[in-house]
Amino acid sequence: MAHDKIVVGVDIGSTKITVVAAQGAASGSRQNNIEILGFSEVPVPKGAVVNGAVENIKQVGTAVREALAEASSRSDLDIAVVNVSFGGTQVKVSQHNDGVIRPSASSGEEVTQRDVDQLVDDMYRAKIEPNYDVLHVLPMEFVVDNSMNVREPVGRTGIKLGGNFLIISANSQSILRTKKSLADADQNLKCDKMVFAPLATSLAVLNENETKAGIALIDIGDHTTDLVIYHDSIVRHIATFPIGGRHITNDLAIGCGIQVENAERLKREYGVAISADVPLNIEILVNFLAGRAPKQVLKKNVALIIEERLKEIAAMVYAEIIKSGYLDKLIGGLVLTGGSANIDEIEKLFEKVTNMSVRVGYPENLERTAKADAVSNSSYSTAIGLAWAGLRNIDPRVKSVCKPTTSFNTATVVQREKVKEVTKDEPGKKNGTFWDSFNSIIRKKDDGLSDY
Repeated sequence: MAHDKIVVGVDIGSTKITVVAAQGAASGSRQNNIEILGFSEVPVPKGAVVNGAVENIKQVGTAVREALAEASSRSDLDIAVVNVSFGGTQVKVSQHNDGVIRPSASSGEEVTQRDVDQLVDDMYRAKIEPNYDVLHVLPMEFVVDNSMNVREPVGRTGIKLGGNFLIISANSQSILRTKKSLADADQNLKCDKMVFAPLATSLAVLNENETKAGIALIDIGDHTTDLVIYHDSIVRHIATFPIGGRHITNDLAIGCGIQVENAERLKREYGVAISADVPLNIEILVNFLAGRAPKQVLKKNVALIIEERLKEIAAMVYAEIIKSGYLDKLIGGLVLTGGSANIDEIEKLFEKVTNMSVRVGYPENLERTAKADAVSNSSYSTAIGLAWAGLRNIDPRVKSVCKPTTSFNTATVVQREKVKEVTKDEPGKKNGTFWDSFNSIIRKKDDGLSDY
């Protein structure tokens, strides 16, 4: 039986590895949905991933191995290739302009999809900061001869084709450590696409109407907060701030005189973003040291500490939106995601600071199953977005490019065959491993080598 394409996303976060295996539909009524086949969440040791960058290859590799094994068991898949997230303060975003003379233009031929793809492909070799590699080339507007701000160049006539691009690049050594951690998890594991984490999250939690109308995604991670602005279905602005949920946790640890582990639990279980809504007389007992009596902490104080840090994050994001020039164009307002987006009343706080409409983003367009219900929270948004990245392009105007950083996929994810009863073994011949069987299968290359 033929199966629709199966994609596995591996989100390498500062506190955990999250894996989602999903299946997309090629056609029919389900083509806008994906079915969750398997999932897992495995913690990583403190310091193994810092500011979104892999620091300890062995520790991350071990966590990835465990997460893949759990997801494989739940989905009955042999996972051979994955899409992996990349993010943090080592990522840089810059704007570039470039253009080419079309050799076929003299004969009056129209701009083709191949022309657009070739232009974007060429931008992967643009001059950027030393020791950085290009992860994504995102076109904003195109130029065809003297026509500026062209959204759809295919079908137009002209000699010169150019564009204005956002280029997302990352430290070469950080990319290498991420690849090595995957190899440490399984030397046969292949990476199809390396995707900037906030872009992957956008694929999971934003809908087409929102990105067309204008919307800002705010992803509050552990060490960083990312901002991605969409308008007219195009990525217009990206920024990363070196502040996130870990800072809230550290504030609570210091303010309440407890350990970081207890502060994290306090934030998750009792965190509220608006202190005015919390009564003065509610006490929380915190078991902060073995053999010691629980410590009494006022919930009001917890809320005050959280509120101040979230106000700072909201103000930084709002200032960046103003700086981008898109404040008046974001009809859809703000969408919050990330672990700290689960703090009660966080929407209300961001609305108060920014005077914009706000919602918390959760994965959309999932086939309703028990497995989908288990991952329908912000913790799995990026991993689900990574699965989506294997099924559709970040920008539909670009169909196929071959980016050098991550274009090394030769495998596909295949469903594990059921074990057949063996009646007789050949003398002296050992049963083959999965990889022996896998290598005997004719591998099909994916239609698109990478997204962009």
